[in-house]
Amino acid sequence: MDAALPLIFTGLMALAMLLYVVLDGYDLGVGILLRGASDPQKDRMISSIGPFWDANETWLVLGVGLLLVAFPLAHGVILSSLYLPVAAMLIGLILRGVAFDFRVKARAAHKPLWNGAFWAGSLLAAFSQGFMLGSYILGFRDDAVAVMFAIAIGLCLCAGYALLGAGWLVLKAEGELRERALRWAYANLWLTALGIAAVSVATPGSARASSRSGSRCRSCCSCCRSRC
Repeated sequence: MDAALPLIFTGLMALAMLLYVVLDGYDLGVGILLRGASDPQKDRMISSIGPFWDANETWLVLGVGLLLVAFPLAHGVILSSLYLPVAAMLIGLILRGVAFDFRVKARAAHKPLWNGAFWAGSLLAAFSQGFMLGSYILGFRDDAVAVMFAIAIGLCLCAGYALLGAGWLVLKAEGELRERALRWAYANLWLTALGIAAVSVATPGSARASSRSGSRCRSCCSCCRSRC
């Protein structure tokens, strides 16, 4: 049973991250799309995610909590390597939460400010998550190629979340907003597909490089033990 625990916790983390991407992804996407809508449409877009958006972030907390409990060493390595994008993501999520609550109570003259803050927080959180994914795939390298790849994946994830948000609005909205959501979905489809393709191509190569590096480390350790 003890040997199966790492696989069980890995599966639970993967499930939590999948649920977060799908469920919080669509309301982050709605926030990203907010800038292209008219004022009445913005109110309808925010209202469509109102009952769900706060609870959806619970899956992120669950995934990180499982990582800390089951793999504390990996938790320290990953979060230390991704300190800045994690901080940026948290700032974005906080900005979203503040803007969501204050825009309801704000005067009409101040509402565009909070709409802009909600859009900026959504975009910052989504881009930071994509940047972390790209950096993780390439083994937390800090050379120019790795940074550019992480930036590209950040932009592609923003498009992916916008695609999820547009799909949500297609289901929930009617009339002109629904037609606009369809156009948003088509516009973000290709960049999302490009990001999926880039991750699919980069992941096997990065895994092989990590495997070779791990093999060299194990060989060195074996040599050291034999000499001792």
